[in-house]
Amino acid sequence: MTDAELTILSILAEGARHGHEIQQIIHDRGLRAWIAVGFSSVYYILNKLERIQMVSSELRNDGRGPARKLYRLTDAGRGILQTAIVELIRQPTGLGTGFELGLANLHVLEPPQVYAALVNHRDALKYQLMAVQRTWDNNYNGINDDSQSHIYALYTHSISRMEAEIAWIEDFLAQWLQRHPDANRKLSPNDASMPSHQAPTVISRRPTPDPAKMLQKLKRPRPPQEPDDPEA
Repeated sequence: MTDAELTILSILAEGARHGHEIQQIIHDRGLRAWIAVGFSSVYYILNKLERIQMVSSELRNDGRGPARKLYRLTDAGRGILQTAIVELIRQPTGLGTGFELGLANLHVLEPPQVYAALVNHRDALKYQLMAVQRTWDNNYNGINDDSQSHIYALYTHSISRMEAEIAWIEDFLAQWLQRHPDANRKLSPNDASMPSHQAPTVISRRPTPDPAKMLQKLKRPRPPQEPDDPEA
């Protein structure tokens, strides 16, 4: 199951939705910063899920235009979705991907490149941690309602993970400077030690969303609007 399929099924688990409502929820919750799903992709995925009987649909006319499909999660779809979510929670993050893959290939970089990249990573994490911690302190600290246990889990896990990673990076940087005392010098495009013609830059496929806003949207999505759109 792809991330986009899981996301759409999860939205349908909250209740029956029209295709445009699913589009609006994806937009309102900022989910496109995390998953690759375009406007037309939503309808393609809904049709695919309906073909394999994870989703059902019926035409509904609300009196404001042509009849539109109302999509529902089937019992089979709910069971598969639950299994997929359990697997996501049960298994630890895989090694050898993303940040870990970069760490496994530090030997390709010059010491100043390693230092600059990790400092950038640490500082970005500190900003994210500050934003999430502020929202947690101002809005959710002290949660004891079981109906909000997912919010407690989301915030405390995010905060603990970022704190642990920041601590690890700072410890590693201290050791790195002991082995490479000049690693924290300012990098220059003309630096002879650089393996390429320019200093390293941070490359990202998507802009990093504000974590505080993202978490708030996950908890309280705005009611979907009803823009005109073609129903599959």
